[in-house]
Amino acid sequence: MTGVTATDRHGRTWELIAMDSIMCALLVADAGRSTVMSAADLIDTHGPVRLSPGGSRLSAGSCDALVDVVDLVASDPETATVEQIREVAVAARLLLGVQSVPRSP
Repeated sequence: MTGVTATDRHGRTWELIAMDSIMCALLVADAGRSTVMSAADLIDTHGPVRLSPGGSRLSAGSCDALVDVVDLVASDPETATVEQIREVAVAARLLLGVQSVPRSP
């Protein structure tokens, strides 16, 4: 497991994984079959979801500040600054254990 899981509104646990540059969710405990869907479909179909990282890399105050920025970017992206959007992207990469891809010149 990647260490990042999501719990849907029905209490099921999903592992978040990257597949072909798309964030996907894999149902962790299902009796007979594998269920995989995009993270967006998971949220649309079974949301809201609660993310549970393996271990937080942020202090309590930093986590609260980041939650405020994430809420702003998610709820009103037109008013978010480029720096706030970058901050959310960096946090998401850290949470998911993904290395950033270098920009092409």
